[in-house]
Amino acid sequence: MILWLSAILLAVLLSYFKSVTSPDFPVSGTTAVNGEKITYTFDKLFRGKEDLKISLRTDVNSLNGFVVWHKSNSFKHDTLQLKKEKGFLSCNIPLQKPETVISYRVFVKSKSSIIQIPTGQTLHTRFLGFVPVSISSTLIITLFFGLLLSIRIGLTYFEPQSKSKTFAIFTLISFSLYGLFLVPVKRLFELGAVNQAPPQMLEMFSLPDLIFAFIWLVVSVGMFNSKSKIWNAAGAVATVVVYLLIR
Repeated sequence: MILWLSAILLAVLLSYFKSVTSPDFPVSGTTAVNGEKITYTFDKLFRGKEDLKISLRTDVNSLNGFVVWHKSNSFKHDTLQLKKEKGFLSCNIPLQKPETVISYRVFVKSKSSIIQIPTGQTLHTRFLGFVPVSISSTLIITLFFGLLLSIRIGLTYFEPQSKSKTFAIFTLISFSLYGLFLVPVKRLFELGAVNQAPPQMLEMFSLPDLIFAFIWLVVSVGMFNSKSKIWNAAGAVATVVVYLLIR
């Protein structure tokens, strides 16, 4: 039981660390204009069905502002006014085709000055097609389950007896389902290619996500053909390294 609790704790901590250090983690923060607080969060990835909403949280009624944006492959800029609504300054950037990247800058105007938020930073958002919750949640659970089992197998290195071979089979199944089925289905939705001509194979599959299944195919063969527990530890370490550094 202690090893299972340790594996769960490590998997949760790794998942949290990966999410907050991801290059797709939203840009967020708090700044002050004339001594008044403004809070913001700007997405780097957008999978919605509607327009992208840009909003700033503030209780200052005297503030207004604007957003200057353009597609990254275009020099044509557009300016949108930030409108006041229930404690927010907000505007909507029109929904774009999947894989479109936009660049924008956000400005707030007070009585005496114009301030860019965040200071001196051009923001970028990549549009992707909407992915159903059933697909995205299943994908996350499957990846977490594979990561959890990988860590648990690694901890069997310290156990006299264990069911590591059985765990290895379920780990291989989990990562195979994740990389060979769920990721391509997710990409179909992200590319807006559902009920359309399928995209190229390289656009459907992700090499880093396929590496997990390959690792556990090799590790499983090694575990079934050797009594050495080095395979257990090697599989866990390789999975964590790929999860944190490559994927």
